[in-house]
Amino acid sequence: MKQLTLFITIFGLILTGCEDKKADDNDHDHDHSATQVTTHDIDADGATGFYYDLVAGAETDSSGSWHISFQMLPITAGPSTYMMPSLVLGIVYAAEYSDTAFEDMDSSPGTFMQDYFQDPTVVQYGGASEVLHYDPQTHVVSVSGPDRVFVIYEPSGHTTYKVQFVEYVGGVISFKFGNL
Repeated sequence: MKQLTLFITIFGLILTGCEDKKADDNDHDHDHSATQVTTHDIDADGATGFYYDLVAGAETDSSGSWHISFQMLPITAGPSTYMMPSLVLGIVYAAEYSDTAFEDMDSSPGTFMQDYFQDPTVVQYGGASEVLHYDPQTHVVSVSGPDRVFVIYEPSGHTTYKVQFVEYVGGVISFKFGNL
């Protein structure tokens, strides 16, 4: 009887240990948690832009390694030049997707190599895929298509990220990103 009790106890511990290990492995394989980022005011006097290193998950400066940046860029409209907030891509490959939610994207789309922007300036103000849009009627800058998800491939470390630009208010941008 003692042997049967001992056997059942050991068998139960083995099953419980294996199930916990399996659950931990699954959580690790699908860890696509998002990091929320809010920039400083890129439109403030003396601001030199906002530079972000996706690999380090940290703000950096223009001389460091960075993947995305928000900068005030000069835009000519007629005889005048205005400074407009824009997303600037570093040395990355990027594509946009509007047919999937940020939370639902768990891997890089199979069409990424056909979809990535040949011209990375298309995300800047006035570009076909601009991220920040200025409405001349209301004089308000906002995120254009905040539901879009951008996939960014960083070639030096071979890492891929999903990025969603959420909001722009008074020179401050908020976005979220996660690993793919």
